[in-house]
Amino acid sequence: MAHYTILGRDPYWMNFYGLMLLTAIEVGAVGANLESTAETLGMTENGITLWILTIIAIPKFFMIAGIFMHLYGDPDSGILTMTALFPAFFIIIMILFIGLTHPDAASGLPAWCRPGAWGL
Repeated sequence: MAHYTILGRDPYWMNFYGLMLLTAIEVGAVGANLESTAETLGMTENGITLWILTIIAIPKFFMIAGIFMHLYGDPDSGILTMTALFPAFFIIIMILFIGLTHPDAASGLPAWCRPGAWGL
């Protein structure tokens, strides 16, 4: 059990309720007909859904990392945060170098990397 509370309640349960709420919004966004909204914004329906899912993924990431991975609220959360962020630095560097050294890195995937190439 945590030694702190969120809105006077146990942080694990509050995090669980928040994650369930955000997951319900995600399921609703995938199942909703967003065609008229997409036309209004000049985007495709899949593009709108992708934006919604990406925007909701950000707070879910912080909720999971902060509470379940103990990166927030614990006495040693500072060192845990630095330990968790250390590999992220190398992942970002790797992605940047791939993107900067290969001009078609983001758009020109090799044939074996494209969906449907494996015949599944």
